Amino acid sequence: MSPPALPATAAAESARGALRWLTPGSIFLALAGSFGLFFALATPPHDPPDEARHHARAWLISGGDLRVVGEAPGHAASVPRDITQLHPHAHHFSAEQLAGPLLQHARRTAPHEPAERWSQLRGSLSRWDLQPVRLLTPYNPIVYAPYLPALWIARALELSASAGLLLARLAGLACWLAGISLALRVAPSQRFTLAAVALLPLSVFQGASLSADPLSQVAIFWFFAEWLRAAATPAADARGFARLAAAALALGLVKPGYAPLTLACVFLPIAPLRRGVLAAAALAAAALPTLWWAGVMTAAREPAVVAGADSAAQLRFVLGHPFAFLAAVADTVAALYGAWLEGMVGNIGHFDVEIPVAATVLGLAAVAASASLGGGSLAPLLRLGGLGAFLATSLCLFGMAYLGWTPVGAPRIPGLQGRYFLPLLPFALIALPALPRAAEPGLRLAVTASLALVLGVTALAMLRAYYVW
Repeated sequence: MSPPALPATAAAESARGALRWLTPGSIFLALAGSFGLFFALATPPHDPPDEARHHARAWLISGGDLRVVGEAPGHAASVPRDITQLHPHAHHFSAEQLAGPLLQHARRTAPHEPAERWSQLRGSLSRWDLQPVRLLTPYNPIVYAPYLPALWIARALELSASAGLLLARLAGLACWLAGISLALRVAPSQRFTLAAVALLPLSVFQGASLSADPLSQVAIFWFFAEWLRAAATPAADARGFARLAAAALALGLVKPGYAPLTLACVFLPIAPLRRGVLAAAALAAAALPTLWWAGVMTAAREPAVVAGADSAAQLRFVLGHPFAFLAAVADTVAALYGAWLEGMVGNIGHFDVEIPVAATVLGLAAVAASASLGGGSLAPLLRLGGLGAFLATSLCLFGMAYLGWTPVGAPRIPGLQGRYFLPLLPFALIALPALPRAAEPGLRLAVTASLALVLGVTALAMLRAYYVW
């Protein structure tokens, strides 16, 4: 005789209990920890975007040289040749990619033997065989703090350039995991949204690389969490406001361009006077370090990244032709939004590892669905504020790219990538309408399984692109 069926309400409660262990924090640590370790170990040196430049800059900082490398007097620098020549920029493009219009003249490199990856770890760094470097990363040295202990150990033990890089990746991964976990604990709601964005393959890949992206994402997620906490506690004391201002300061100390996120404070449901003071304090905390470091970069006189780029001349052009800049933004979005959506999910390496379109769609759908697992209701005005902050910050990123590396008056802005917008997604996702709460247990399982599947597909795609067996 079969047991009697449980009432619908009891069955739903039983399902919720069975899935109670699927918390955002536990899901994030399990998936990001395992796949992050895989990416750190399996990705060839300097295959993440700009990792060669980040590695060289972090090495200089680990030796006490905090300057931005440039052409101004006193800003020249040299790094060990073993670092600059550790690994060529890998381009393991597929035949389909090489047939596309953007890669017709791209150079293709041969896949690696697995043993080759491990052989690079042996030996020691020829630290006195130096090579001058002309163009490295211009970011505030703070973004490299997670890597410094590892590079100090590599210096002390005279490890090879590859071993030092691997040690730095593992240290950075640990800091990224801890930072995102902290943001998940701070946020009173939208934890699944934060976890889902952090579990997109590109996020995990970045967390396991040496770059400025991991700490930038931690700072943005921390600010998002503190912003939600301030909205959930309208009568918060000075300590709560200080935490929000500290998170805004962190925005200003990492990658430039994210300060406009603090405009979301204008929409906090608190007394108007307190809201105005808090919004002004948060904007100042983010903007002043950004402007100060922009002056530092200008004084270093970095060489132009693209021929014809001139920031001062471009600024004059924008002031005289503001609609031309907006037209360039619109044309760039129309031409590249598809590539950005793909690039925010699983287009990793030097854009030479692609996953199937179905996996990209599944990853984006999982992230969008995660917005319905917020665990709390948000006022419509707050949702609008999050979307507005996303759009304002995105426009700021366009402006920085237009001023920084776009030829004067160009009708389209080159070089913008989906990874630039990835950490901003939580601010946009809260504007999505929520699904019925009754679907939450199944939705939680579906989102988790989808993200795990997309991570697995991406890991296999990387192995196929980078290695021969």
